[in-house]
Amino acid sequence: MIWALLACATLRGLPAQGQDTPKPYACPPLAAPVIKLDHGSRYISGGKSHSTFDTASNAEVNAQLKPLDDFITAMILAANAALSTHDPAAADCVNAGLAAWAKAGALGQLETLNAKLSAPSRLAGLAFAWDEVKPMVGKDPDREQIEAWLAQLARATMVFFDTEAPPNAQKNNLRAWAALAVARVGLTLRDQAMIDWADASVRLVACTASPDGSLPLEMARKGLALHYQLHALTALVPTAVLLQREGHTLFAACDGSLHRSIRFTLAAFADPAEVTRLAKAKQSYFDGSDKVQGFELAWSSAYLSTFYAPPLAEFVAPFGELSNSKLGGLQTILWPIAP
Repeated sequence: MIWALLACATLRGLPAQGQDTPKPYACPPLAAPVIKLDHGSRYISGGKSHSTFDTASNAEVNAQLKPLDDFITAMILAANAALSTHDPAAADCVNAGLAAWAKAGALGQLETLNAKLSAPSRLAGLAFAWDEVKPMVGKDPDREQIEAWLAQLARATMVFFDTEAPPNAQKNNLRAWAALAVARVGLTLRDQAMIDWADASVRLVACTASPDGSLPLEMARKGLALHYQLHALTALVPTAVLLQREGHTLFAACDGSLHRSIRFTLAAFADPAEVTRLAKAKQSYFDGSDKVQGFELAWSSAYLSTFYAPPLAEFVAPFGELSNSKLGGLQTILWPIAP
């Protein structure tokens, strides 16, 4: 049975009267705009499963993406501060940072396939930061340029996944992250074409789920199968919840495939036998090479703000407050749950 709908609580309010007035948000020095990405793959070439890391290449990818990821983290921290404290200095920090990157045409030169595949999740983080502060920015002269830049990146994402992306990438976790990025930009800008594309993309990925809820293209990743099933849900679930607020019915699609995929994932952590059988390999979370992290479960906040799901709530409870910069930061701010 599909878990029942819950009502949402209001966002955190202002500090109570009598408390010390907090100091204005101190915007940190921000990274220079990243214009070009041309990194390769993290994985050893030639393997169909893309499940074995190339140590040197992985380090190179991380080094190239670090300035971008650091900037996104800085923007999200400031955006979260603006949301939770209503501090205009925090909103100004985001506005100034995004404006500088927009004016420089950041991320305008994605010169390799892998760069084009890694960019959408970063666009999602940037778009969340802007959406969080947009109401506080007002009619700032940089607003139009920021939104034109985000729209340009979103449209490029759509074209790439529709025309250039490899066949598996068009239907796996990478398409899910593209859907999240385009949805967040589209909803913020009220661009119906983007919203519709994101809806179709979620359906495209979610409807590949097997009857048991496993995502076949992620199960093909051998020891990383459960890792990538979780990675797909991290993008699919918030996108579906965002679009549900607009009247879309993605959780009902394909006989509730998203619900099934969540249940499969929880069951796999309780007993990995089935995911091991499907992936034909022991999973990274259980062979000592990896450990599930709170940011990988941040999607659960969006789900729990919408559906009553005690097993999921119990599973994520030990991880405390969940945060993921690519999902907008601290999830309790974005997806408050009624007590």
